[in-house]
Amino acid sequence: MLCFEVLTDPFGTVRDMQFLFVNEKYASLVGKPSAELIGSTYYKTVSNRDEDWIRLSYQAAFMRQSVINRTFNTQFNKWFEFWAVPVYKKGFCAFIIHDVTAEKRKEETREIIENSNNVIIECAKLLSTNDLKKGLRGVLKLLGTVLRADRVYIVEAKRGQAGEIYEWMDSKCARGLPSKKEFERFDFFTMWDKQLNGGNLIVMEDVASISKKNKEVYTEILEGNISRYAIATLNDKKDTIGYLIVDNYSLNLDINLREVMVSVAIFISEELRNFNLAKEMTYMSTHDVLTDLGNRHSFKATLHMIEGMDLSVGVCFIDINGLKNVNDTLGHEAGDQLIIEVANAVGSVFKRKYCYRIGGDEFVAIVPQIDREYFEELTNKLRKKSKKIPMAVGAIWKDKSDDVEELVNAADRLMYGDKAEYYSNQKDRRH
Repeated sequence: MLCFEVLTDPFGTVRDMQFLFVNEKYASLVGKPSAELIGSTYYKTVSNRDEDWIRLSYQAAFMRQSVINRTFNTQFNKWFEFWAVPVYKKGFCAFIIHDVTAEKRKEETREIIENSNNVIIECAKLLSTNDLKKGLRGVLKLLGTVLRADRVYIVEAKRGQAGEIYEWMDSKCARGLPSKKEFERFDFFTMWDKQLNGGNLIVMEDVASISKKNKEVYTEILEGNISRYAIATLNDKKDTIGYLIVDNYSLNLDINLREVMVSVAIFISEELRNFNLAKEMTYMSTHDVLTDLGNRHSFKATLHMIEGMDLSVGVCFIDINGLKNVNDTLGHEAGDQLIIEVANAVGSVFKRKYCYRIGGDEFVAIVPQIDREYFEELTNKLRKKSKKIPMAVGAIWKDKSDDVEELVNAADRLMYGDKAEYYSNQKDRRH
């Protein structure tokens, strides 16, 4: 506790305060004996002064008001609460001082925990939407805003390669930050995994240290663009399926960066895993497992979609010659390899998205909006491949797809003619 007589000039402005009473705790804090302080003035004896004391002393001594204020003292690295109260008579006041550093730290911790939890909950809500990409955009924008970052993004990792990238960028700050081209040039995943060292989070507060081990990445990508970043892994059990990255986050945050990133990464991992699983199941329902071409289900869907449309279409029917003999003599593994070889040949000529495996040894290519000359050129290209790969080919083109199923049947009949010729030639060679 302290007691002062507040000293003013003739105009009533506070110029200084004279110590009338000083307890030993305050004397110890400022490093002067209480006897030296008593009778001395505030400005002459206290070096690390709090200017708020002058304002508070006026309110207490002359306006006769009790005032409470908290300030942070940089010299002592402490928070103090000052209670200025009027005493004795006008012109005199007392200061009651409390060290509230521990209390202040608890308040800050509670606030940080509450803010962090609110961000995590809001991210979970955004991800609960049926539209995953919309949810991810919302989460990245929220994180970018609360972390005051230049860029927040997600990179999916597929067999060591960069997959889908989702990102939010501050339009004013995000310049020259890594793009998908840079992921193709540099092995960021290996660099990040070494930094993570088996953990699920790394906070790189000074990227200059990277220059020693990854000089090219530092000089071409990071230097002048990214000063710090944080990375959280996205996991599916023990596998890393991607990374959540924050570039140039603020150093002065009222949330727990580590807690938020780890927690949000868990939610994102779950949603990405479910989304990719659903996508894979949808893909498997429309594609042949062995050849990766469309299956009979997607073939029927294509027929239904383009039936009666006013567009040209070319249909090519392909059948493998001698598949049964290969299976019987060399085994089904050799037979599967032949099926894959034919599928690759058909897909390379007509584009895989137009090609279907509709039976064990049967394939169909349905190519819409193609002129006759180009379709015949592609068909001849496939026929040339059939000289090395045993397959029979039948093809037909029409300027209107009014009956695509009949075109498929016609191409099938032409294919059988080609197959009959093939076996006839094989018979002649044996004789």
